[in-house]
Amino acid sequence: MTKRKSLTQAKVLAVTESLIEEKGLTELTLRDVADALSIRPQSVYNYVTSLAELLDLVGAEFVNEVTATVVQELVGVSGKEALLVFAHEFRQATRGHAELAPVLLDLNNRQSPQTHTALNRLYHSVFRPLQLENDDVCAGTTLYRSALFGFVVQETGGFFASLTSDEIDQRFDQVMLLAVATVVSE
Repeated sequence: MTKRKSLTQAKVLAVTESLIEEKGLTELTLRDVADALSIRPQSVYNYVTSLAELLDLVGAEFVNEVTATVVQELVGVSGKEALLVFAHEFRQATRGHAELAPVLLDLNNRQSPQTHTALNRLYHSVFRPLQLENDDVCAGTTLYRSALFGFVVQETGGFFASLTSDEIDQRFDQVMLLAVATVVSE
């Protein structure tokens, strides 16, 4: 058994993320988390109130990691190029954590308020410096986010199984170039 004093919420989140990557999101239970931590299942409630909250916290942490990477990649980049860099980095993160991506793509934001808030912060960190938050471009940024999320959902859902990796990459580039063109005119 893990000693409670050595167990932290951060450790619970890290173990949960590993389990999601190993077992998949739909198969995860609080008992799995407890077993992996060598604690009693009820002890997990010392760190979270439910499996939904645990998944939300894991999602928010994942978004924060993506944000740190994206912000680094956007240094010195602006305009259309910045939106393309963001799209590629976001896609790369979801591809690298395919089992975790559904936490980000939860369509019911009430289940994942912290993840949703972290995603909004991520968008603002990209759109604000590009001055893309006013009403004139709001529809364009919505289209951009929809194109990005829609592509990621299709890719992680296996909808492109008949295509080669290069063909998928080409389609992603085409979709995002079209979406970016609606947001930024240079």
